[in-house]
Amino acid sequence: MLDAEQRQMRQLEDSYWWFAARRRLILALAQRVPLAVPEPLVILDVGCGTGATLEALSERGRAIGCDPSSVALTLSRERGLRLLVQATGERLPFRRASVDLIVASDVLEHVEDDSAALREMLRVLKPEGRAIISVPACQFLWTRRDEALHHLRRYSARELRSKLAAAGLALEYQTHVLWLLFPVVAVVRLVQRLQQRLFPSREPPQVDIPPAPGPLNTLLVLLHDFENWLACRLPLPWGVTLVVVTRPGGPV
Repeated sequence: MLDAEQRQMRQLEDSYWWFAARRRLILALAQRVPLAVPEPLVILDVGCGTGATLEALSERGRAIGCDPSSVALTLSRERGLRLLVQATGERLPFRRASVDLIVASDVLEHVEDDSAALREMLRVLKPEGRAIISVPACQFLWTRRDEALHHLRRYSARELRSKLAAAGLALEYQTHVLWLLFPVVAVVRLVQRLQQRLFPSREPPQVDIPPAPGPLNTLLVLLHDFENWLACRLPLPWGVTLVVVTRPGGPV
């Protein structure tokens, strides 16, 4: 992600509905994870970005953030966060079996060797540990926006399950989110793909974050609070994002 985009994310992620909804879902799932260890936990936020989720996770234990971007880590330090490491998901600088909970929120799609990143998660997880992973779903939703965000892929549930199993991670729970807005997003993305095919643009793709005035932003947060509550209890069959909870124990 470019430096300017990192700084834009820092300005928005505390309150903008999309970031707030994703963070609340991760925290809700983290509360429900059946870890057989006393708190405080050792938590690793892989691809911590500018630190909003890491800051929230710090309330549950010793939360460590890692990210390949020095700009992202600088912005995280501005929050007062200190347990930060510059590293990629494929090479985590942590001891084997040293982490209780891993969070990788919208990270794997940026990693060239996502299977290596999953194997690294397995290596650093304790035998009773868990990982919460979210990725963009449905390849047919691919547009130039994915290119602007430096995505390398979107995932089907089958593909992600296969990669988890190959890495040695057992699937414990799976759901989609952005379920209620999925029909709207699907129509918009398909129209965008058609437009690009009919009228190809030579301009570099840009990250477009639609504005959400205060009341609309609040409404969308409340809408996704309900959806997150539902997604934590009932696997949703489709959505813009796929979320899984995994543990060590899948076939290698």
